[in-house]
Amino acid sequence: MVLVANGGDQSSFSTADSQENGSDTTSGFIELSELDEEALDETAAFQAKVLGAIDLLQANNLNRMILYGILRACEDKQWPLHELEDYIQEQPDYASATQPPYFLISWLVEREALDALEIDQEGNLITSDMKEGLSEDEIDDLVADLAFSTTEVGRMVIEEFSPASRLIPLMQSVPDRYDTYVEVLEFLQEKHSYLEVDRLLRGRDVLMSGREANDRPMQPSVFVDKLAQAGSISFNNGWVITKEGKEILDTILKEREK
Repeated sequence: MVLVANGGDQSSFSTADSQENGSDTTSGFIELSELDEEALDETAAFQAKVLGAIDLLQANNLNRMILYGILRACEDKQWPLHELEDYIQEQPDYASATQPPYFLISWLVEREALDALEIDQEGNLITSDMKEGLSEDEIDDLVADLAFSTTEVGRMVIEEFSPASRLIPLMQSVPDRYDTYVEVLEFLQEKHSYLEVDRLLRGRDVLMSGREANDRPMQPSVFVDKLAQAGSISFNNGWVITKEGKEILDTILKEREK
C-alpha cells in the first residue's frame, strides 16, 4: 500500500513520533493503491473498447468510411433510427458498403462506439424514473424509437480515422510523393475513373521514388489506395475527393499561396 502525505511533505512525517504521541499514524495520509488499481482497470477497459472499435473499422475496408461517417454524424446530434438509416443511404460512402444501415449501426453499438437511447413520440429521452411503476406493456407504449449518439469510445475512433490525422502523415512520409498526392486530390475534385487517374500518373518519375533503376515502377493505384485508406477520397461510380479531403486540400493550397 502506498501512503502519501495529505497536504505536506511526506518526509516531514515521523511514524515513530506519531506512535510516541499516541496519534493515528495514517490519519494524514491518503491510501492510493486501491484507487490506483481501480483507475488502471478502468483505463485498461476503456482502451480495450477503443481498440475493439478500431479493429471493427480496420477489418471492414469497404464499410470503413461509412462507419466513420456514422460516428461523425452522431457526434453532435442524436439521430432517431429511421432518420439515421435514411441519412446513411444518402451518403456517397454508402455506395461501397456491404451491409444495410441497420447492421452498420448495430456493429457500432456492439463495440460501444454508439449509444442506443430510448425516446418517446416527441423525441424525448426516456429515463429509468419514467419507467418506474409501469408494466411491460406500458413501457412498450412509452418507447417509440431508439436514438443514437457517439460515445467517448466513438470519439477516440473518430480521432484515429480522421483524414486529417491520416492524410498529412501519409503525405509527409515520403516527401518526393507529396506534390503528387496534392495533384491527385486536385484532380479528384471532379469525379474520375481509376483509368483516368492512371493516365494522369503513368510514366511519372515519382513512380520510381525509393526504387532501384532496375525495379518496376510503382503502380498509380498506390496513390489511389493510400488516399482512400486515409479517408480523403471515396468511390461512388468514380473516385472523388471527400469533404474532409477537400478541407485539407484547401488548407494546403492556401499555404502555397503565401
